[in-house]
Amino acid sequence: MEKFHFMIVGIPLSPLHSIVSIGQELCLRGHNVTVLSFAERGKKKVEKYSSRCKLTYVDLGPLPVSDDQEEQIVLKGMSTNSTRKQLLNVMNNLMVPYNDGLADAMESYLKFAQKPSFALLSMPFGRVGLLLQKYNIDFAVNIPTILVPPLVPWAAPYVPIPFHHVSVHNMSFFDRIMVLGFNALVNFFRAAALSMDYKFTLVPEMGWDLWQGRLVFINSIPGMDYTQPLPPLVQYTGPVVDVKKMEPFPEDVEQWLEGVPADMPVVYVSFGTVARLTPDRARAMLASLTSPDFYTLWALPKPQQAGLPGNDIRVKIHHWIPTARALAHPKVKAFVSHCGGNSATESMALGVPLIGYPQFGDQPAVCQRIADAGAGISGPPGGWVQTTDVLHVLQTERYAERAAAMSRLLEQFGGVSRAADLLELAVRGDLKLLETPLESTKFSQFLLRGYDLVLYVQLFFFVLIIACMRCCSRRQPANPSKQKTH
Repeated sequence: MEKFHFMIVGIPLSPLHSIVSIGQELCLRGHNVTVLSFAERGKKKVEKYSSRCKLTYVDLGPLPVSDDQEEQIVLKGMSTNSTRKQLLNVMNNLMVPYNDGLADAMESYLKFAQKPSFALLSMPFGRVGLLLQKYNIDFAVNIPTILVPPLVPWAAPYVPIPFHHVSVHNMSFFDRIMVLGFNALVNFFRAAALSMDYKFTLVPEMGWDLWQGRLVFINSIPGMDYTQPLPPLVQYTGPVVDVKKMEPFPEDVEQWLEGVPADMPVVYVSFGTVARLTPDRARAMLASLTSPDFYTLWALPKPQQAGLPGNDIRVKIHHWIPTARALAHPKVKAFVSHCGGNSATESMALGVPLIGYPQFGDQPAVCQRIADAGAGISGPPGGWVQTTDVLHVLQTERYAERAAAMSRLLEQFGGVSRAADLLELAVRGDLKLLETPLESTKFSQFLLRGYDLVLYVQLFFFVLIIACMRCCSRRQPANPSKQKTH
């Protein structure tokens, strides 16, 4: 089989995990794989998620946002319950510097580097997509979470944007106006911009031309995500991180789990590596998670443990707990999570119902999908753990049953193996046969969606109104006061 050079590009946050895992599968098949990211953090993530096959790592320089700056940005975002403000805060202060830094570093690298056969990017990818187009490098996009508008144009028009918190199953009339109206307007202007060769430079993902004929992976499945009609090149893969790779527990965590009575459920708690808990919120969570009805295993970074009371045998707090190992443990019956894309997928892949408390970004939307699937519940954005929520999920069998069904479905979508198969087809150009008529030309989006007809209808009514106004003005007497009286 012919071997190719794949280039993987991503910022050293959780979206990098998935594309590096795909890169490892390509490496195991004998392909040359190069990963471009930032600093030692990126290198460590590459080594962790490609331990079975060594990938070439290119360090693009220091982190565009330092660890201290990142912590302040996240804490600022978590100080408000407005998901819109949280999303804008993270995008403007974290993602924009990262994506700009990534594009600038990539520009310098590509001037002298050997051109790869194909590239794989993770959302959000910003100006890097435009840069690859400039150098005539074809690429695929990996979405490490669910499919949501407005950035991804293939999302169905009834799918809400992340900061409009509503389920598609119970939208009010106002919700429908907001969701359907917003998505219709965005897609209209996106198609119009493409037909006129306009470039979205601030948010390049808004441009149709970055998605035309593009292979897209969604690391979820229908059912966990809202089921919706999608073109052939948009493929659900299920989890692409190896959830069955079981890293060992720290020794004291293993001993604590062994000491939990067989008839007592364990609730695993983790809010990922980005969310930061202030001391008062950490104490409030600890109070809610201390209960005679269940035991709690909590993954919490050391700095956030400061000031927490200890010595309760029912609660075990440790700074590092392998999530997949914890969720796979037979005593763990529920997962309290922020609903990050990776965390939610791992929870469903291992059949553990989820108790979601979303904080920012796409997390409210992910939590809503899990709740709509019946595999867990979702608290309000920015909310915090309630004992009653935990007990409700533990004591209601249908949540565990739906999570188990989700696990069986997720296993059938192929994961890294399917993603690698599709990339091997893409690099040879075979997937061009799967392009839809909408992707055939720049103007096809505008024509085949009927947007030109909308303009013609508007023009017709405009001309009709003008004609009616002129007709009425002719019938109006020039000077009514001079009319003869009888």
